[in-house]
Order: sequence, then structure tokens, then C-alpha cells
Amino acid sequence: MQVRTLSRSRTADVLILSSGSFLTALVSILSGVVLTRLLTQANFGTYRQAGLAMSFAVPLVMMGLDRALFTFLPGEQERPRAVLVENLLLLLAAGGALTLFAMIGGGRLLARRFDNPALAPLLSWFAAYALFYVPATAVSGCLLARQQTRTLAAYNVISRLMNFLAVVSLVWFWRKPAAALVGVLIGTAINCVAGVWLMWRACPGVEWRPSREGMGRQLAFAVPLGLSSLVGSLGQSLDQMVVSLRCTPAQFAVYTVGAMEVPLVGMITGSITSVVMVDYARLYRQGRVGEIVRLVQLAMSRSALILLPAMTLLWVVAPALMRLLYGPSYAGAALPFRIYLLLLPVRTLTFGAVIQTTGSSRPMLVQSIIGLALTATSGWLLAGWLGPAGAAAASVSVTLLFTVPFLLLVLMRRLRQPAVTIFPWAVLARTLAASLVAGSAAYLVTAWGWPGKAATLPLAVAVFVPVVGCLLVRLGVADWAMIRRLLGGFAPCQAGG
Repeated sequence: MQVRTLSRSRTADVLILSSGSFLTALVSILSGVVLTRLLTQANFGTYRQAGLAMSFAVPLVMMGLDRALFTFLPGEQERPRAVLVENLLLLLAAGGALTLFAMIGGGRLLARRFDNPALAPLLSWFAAYALFYVPATAVSGCLLARQQTRTLAAYNVISRLMNFLAVVSLVWFWRKPAAALVGVLIGTAINCVAGVWLMWRACPGVEWRPSREGMGRQLAFAVPLGLSSLVGSLGQSLDQMVVSLRCTPAQFAVYTVGAMEVPLVGMITGSITSVVMVDYARLYRQGRVGEIVRLVQLAMSRSALILLPAMTLLWVVAPALMRLLYGPSYAGAALPFRIYLLLLPVRTLTFGAVIQTTGSSRPMLVQSIIGLALTATSGWLLAGWLGPAGAAAASVSVTLLFTVPFLLLVLMRRLRQPAVTIFPWAVLARTLAASLVAGSAAYLVTAWGWPGKAATLPLAVAVFVPVVGCLLVRLGVADWAMIRRLLGGFAPCQAGG
């Protein structure tokens, strides 16, 4: 039977993960909204630098161990709990290594590189964060492998909310970056304990004792995988690292709230990818390449229906949105935010998911290494010439001019299909056209400056949504049932004519 739609169970999983991703992203944004008002720009930048240092260092020690459970737990009947314990012990050792490095001088080294002396004492004790965060990274792989999607979505939301409450409550009374980091540490410790308990329950069995052979198998599997994912993880935060090294903490604070991909990316493409990878792999093993192409086109069409209009609307309202969320002093964040919006069309397809499921992981490693080198070089140069926004421009340019063409070529070879047949070009073009027309209408209305800056956001949405909805239906990209699902039942006009 041909693959024309996602199965009902797959769709349910996508919706569950999507809602969880949206809520966790919302909590993360809300945290930034509150902290930018409670901390000075310099203190907020210092807090974000500490988080950046850890997020940059954690992949170096994990080496893909958090993803090993995706392979070793599914179908495991005899000793699932022992497999979990083996993984957790390896992750705990990795977190301990990072903590030790920071405590014996690594924190001071990073503070000197960031040219921020206030960061050194914070990193020295905040290093304990790794002891709790690194083992907790196994939660996603474990619960998905044991088919507990709802539990994972709930855990993701509650854990983010716990961190938010811990951070904000402390910063409310103690307006220092150290208070925010103590809150992160407390919240992460609580979430780690809760995560281990959930994983223990998800892996029943009497046998829990780890074995050297089991740990060795996981380590041997994870290291090659980790080398590939390591480069990609470093590349995701490389632009922020460049800005942190070349700019002041205050400049970094402004940049870091704007230089992000909107939560829709993880909410939509990430959730879809996580549930269709199994279908990609199965169809490729069966030689049903045509159905893979149809599934790719379906996923891209559905993703584009939200991502492309969102890109256009957010581009129009970016300055007003940054002022509303973070205050007038963060209005400059609109520029890197707009630059990163240019990646949304690319995110309608996660190239790596399709390529990996065809059994070809080496091109991903090659692309990641070359892309990392290009981003580091161009980012360092452009950040010096153009300021913080230059790092964002470099990151996005490398993705559009190198990464996408490279991965498209690999995808064409693996599927033995030309680019013209892989992508739903007509659907993408019509969706983009509808978005641009609606975005232009919203921009023209808001550019008049009436009835004031405070009304820019609601006015832009009020113009954009009905226009783009009608155009999508007129152009045959969506039907009214789909539009009503997206808009909560509101139908701005009728089809026909």
C-alpha cells in the first residue's frame, strides 16, 4: 500500500511531541523575557555565557551516549533495566569528567577567553550542573524507545517549568547572574532525579546489574556516532561562541535573545522527523524509493504550510516583537532574528534524517566538518566587520550556500531521484507566494504607524492571517478544513470564484 498519509498512531505521536516542544519552547522564551527585565544586560550576558560554555562542552564528553538507547533498548526483553544502568553510568562518568575539568581551572580559562572575569567563579561551582544534566539527557532516548511518548512530553514541559520557577524565584530576590545559575542547578538536579525514576519504571525487570561487556558495546556504538553529532552540536552554537569571544557581555545578551530559530522548527519538523524515521528506514530496506519520495513531499508540504507563513509574519513584526518580549534596550535583537528566519524554508525537510535512514552517515560527518570550518572562519571575519549580526549572517549563509546544496546532492544519489522530483516545488512556491503577498499587506498597514507601536503586532496578525488563509485555499495548497484546524475554526472568507 502506498504511503500517502502518516498513520494515525504516527500522527498522534507527532501531535504529542509537537505540543510538548511548543510548551517547553514557550517556557524557555518566557524565562528570557523575565530575566532581561530583572538583570542588567551585562549580568544577563554573563548568565547566558555560562550556559553557552556548558552547552558547548557537554557534547564533547557525551559522545553520542545519550542516543545509544535508541538502538539498545527497543525490543530488549531480558535486561532492559541493566542496559539503562550501563548507559547512565557512562553518562555520569562523562558529566564527572566535565565537572572536574571546570573545577581545576577550565572555568577560569573560559572566562579569560570570553574576556569576562565575572564568569570565572560562576563556572567553577556551576560545573556541578554537568553531574545532573548529562545523565538526564538519556530520558528522551529511553522513553521513546519504550514507547512512552506522552510521558516524555509531560516530562519535557514540567522539567522546563521547574527550571523556570527555580531561576525566576531566586533572581526575583537576588538580582545577580549567580542567582540564575543556582536556580538552573537546583532545577536540573530535581529533574535528573525525576527523569531517572521515570526511566527506571519504563525499563522493568529483575536484572539491573551492569556488565563490562554491555557498557563496552554501548561505548563502541556511541563514539563513532558521537563524533558525527558532536560537530553538528558545536555548529549550532558556534555563532554565539564567536559573538561571546569578540563582543561585550551586553552585546552578547542582545544577540543571544535574537539569534535563534523560532520554536516552530523543533515543534514541527523535529517531531515529524522523530516519528517518520522508522518509515524511511523500512521503505528504503524494501526498495520502495517512490514511497519515500511521497512521504518526504507530504512532510515538506505540511511543514511549509506553517513555517513559510510564520517566517513572513515574524519578519514583518520582528522589531515590535523584540521590544515587546525583552524591552526597548533589546530592539537590536530583531536583526539577527530576521537573519535566522531565512532558514525556515530549509527546515521544511530534515535532510539528515532521510540520509541517515538510507544507511549513509559518512556524508553527514563530512558536511558537518566542512560546514563547521566555514562557519567559524566566516563568522569570525564578519563579526569583526559587521558586529554581532555578522556571525548570524555567516551561519545562515553557510547553511544556504554550502550545506543545502551538498546534502541535496547526497540525497539525490541515495534515492536515485533528481531534485525536481524529490521536492514538492509547486506546493512550496504557492505557499511562499501566498505568504509574501500577505506579509506585504501586513507590512504596508503597519508601516503607516497607525494606531501606534503598541498595536503593530495585533494589527499585523489581523491583516496577515485572513489574507494568507484565503490565498492558500485559492491556490489549492490547503482546504478549509485544514485552515480551520490551524485557526481554531475561524474561516475569514469562502472559497470559490
